[in-house]
Amino acid sequence: MAFPFYWMLATSLKSPQEAQQARPIWIPERLKASNWRVAWSLGAEAGSSWWGGFGPQQSVTLKLYAPPGPVPQVMVPSPPGAFSDPRSEQTRVQVSYQGDHWAIRFTNPSSEHFRTLPAVILISKEYPSYTPELPPDAIRSSGDDWRLEYVNVAPGLLGYIFHNYLEAWYAAPFARYFFNSFFTAGLQVLGGLFLAVLAAFALARIPFPGKSWVFGLILATLMIPGEVLLIPNYVLLARLEWIDTYYALIVPWLASVFGIFLLRQFYLSLPQDLFDAARIDGASYWTQMFRIALPLSIPGLITYGIFTFLGAYNALLWPLIVTNSPEMRTVQLGLQVFIGEAGSDYGALMAASTVSILPIILGYFIAQKQFIQGVARSGIK
Repeated sequence: MAFPFYWMLATSLKSPQEAQQARPIWIPERLKASNWRVAWSLGAEAGSSWWGGFGPQQSVTLKLYAPPGPVPQVMVPSPPGAFSDPRSEQTRVQVSYQGDHWAIRFTNPSSEHFRTLPAVILISKEYPSYTPELPPDAIRSSGDDWRLEYVNVAPGLLGYIFHNYLEAWYAAPFARYFFNSFFTAGLQVLGGLFLAVLAAFALARIPFPGKSWVFGLILATLMIPGEVLLIPNYVLLARLEWIDTYYALIVPWLASVFGIFLLRQFYLSLPQDLFDAARIDGASYWTQMFRIALPLSIPGLITYGIFTFLGAYNALLWPLIVTNSPEMRTVQLGLQVFIGEAGSDYGALMAASTVSILPIILGYFIAQKQFIQGVARSGIK
């Protein structure tokens, strides 16, 4: 069970070539301590020893240990599809042989600060051996040369280890995505708890004609697949002009049959003597619910809140249907940024996935005691 989580975490720290090759890489290069000192020193040269970057009027020198031979060809590539890139146009590159290695010096003569400095080194296959100071992110064959590709030659320590996390954060407005997910999930929890508490208490403790039939009818709605309701709900929201709004993400999922059933079973497990004593003292049903039932049902409320939050936070199909603008996307939709026609950026995708599940994991560990009590006391095994 733990292996998929380890693989996701390990892939989030891999280079593009490590993430895509067939042979499994159990320990990424970025997790090897022998590379951390080099990443630290390269980042310090260029501007920041922790997070890296290529500062204005700064230089960084990358060493390539090899015997004398043909001069390596070095370039700063432009991003695919970009018409121009200040890094490739302004960065000066100098290559010189010093004793036992090639010194590749990158200089930023401009006043701009660049977050990353990519580089491509073409070294002849005539070399019997060579050892880059910092392992490249990809090694490919290019005619008579080996092509060494770096996503950042001035990474810094944390910038080197968590490169994919930084790229994922800058690739899309994940702060907005997280806000949308937490906002919609939080309101669904609060609104769903309010409605479920009222309905569950009435079905558990208030006698009225046909109560068992009403409860049976509510349970029968669980037999309806959620996919069947997608089109009717969409048509209704379109007529209300709620498409691409928070109303569309929240309102259709406020009422939960599962929540009503869970809390009803919880209320039925409470001693009847408590409610009888309250009735003798003149307590109304409202007083019984707020003074007796709610304080004793906190584990059940937390259990329902966890299930509701998980369902809303992990929702993909419904937000995909009812949202159009990037400002209304949730975290799960934001992960699609790293999947395109040209392929998938698995490192950034796994980094974003790791960040997206952290709130769920932390929330579960904080509330696991109440979660277990709520499930046990509600009669669900």
